[in-house]
Amino acid sequence: MTPVRQAEPESLRAPGFRWWHGIIIGLLLSYVPGSLVVAGVLLFPLVALKLVDPNADGQRIMIVLFYVGAAMVHPLHEAWAANGDWETCIAQITQPVTLALDWLAVGAAWLVAEASAISGRLWNAEIARRERKSIEKRIAYLQEEWMSSDEDAPAT
Repeated sequence: MTPVRQAEPESLRAPGFRWWHGIIIGLLLSYVPGSLVVAGVLLFPLVALKLVDPNADGQRIMIVLFYVGAAMVHPLHEAWAANGDWETCIAQITQPVTLALDWLAVGAAWLVAEASAISGRLWNAEIARRERKSIEKRIAYLQEEWMSSDEDAPAT
């Protein structure tokens, strides 16, 4: 008889975090720690959004990631061009304009995602309303046709 394997308690790891993510982060931390610090600080608003909006699905997070990625291009390029120099990296993450753009990118992405979801629902509701109206017209036409044919028929 084979032993029954019991379910192990959930390990303490982030959802979606795989073992090879740890290897990549470790390699980046050893090779370019300054650039990784810049990326980590600039990705913090994405983490904050995930904490504030627990209903954010993968699609919404991906939209936000594209906007944040666009805001991260210049600071990461500067950090990479300076070979991850700590002074350059710290200067990049302490610039108020860079941080404001980063947080505004998250806000804009969230707004675009919400607005597109609302407009999609409104669009689908309008299509359903038009279809219902068309069906009601067809029902009224068929009722009129069938009722009038019964009245026009001679009695036998």
